[in-house]
Amino acid sequence: MVFNKDDKRNFEEAMVCHICKKPFEAGELKVRDHCNLTSKFRGAAHNRCNVNYKDPKFFSVIFHNLSGYDSHLFIKQLRKTKGDIDCIANNDEKYILFSKKVVANKIADEKRVEKDVTRELRFLDSFRFMP
Repeated sequence: MVFNKDDKRNFEEAMVCHICKKPFEAGELKVRDHCNLTSKFRGAAHNRCNVNYKDPKFFSVIFHNLSGYDSHLFIKQLRKTKGDIDCIANNDEKYILFSKKVVANKIADEKRVEKDVTRELRFLDSFRFMP
């Protein structure tokens, strides 16, 4: 986690949880919340708030009429990068939905071993969700 002098001061002076906005009770455990993508400190939080806080595992990329458009061109470009592509297809050229896992960041653990943080990009056709 990236934690500088200003972050330390902000953590020590924090009177409310940055997630639920409720004050810290006397003797309650205050923890350092950080972003799992960037490893940057976000603020002081209750332990229960920090544990229950979830970063999104996927990001939606929405196109209107994606399956009617040249979605197979997106697939060809996405194949050039490492990682699998999952899709739901009507035929060889028309896709209802497809997704690709991409590396969002690299973080190092306590032993300085770098690990990839991946997120999934889900390409959706908004036209398919209309009545």
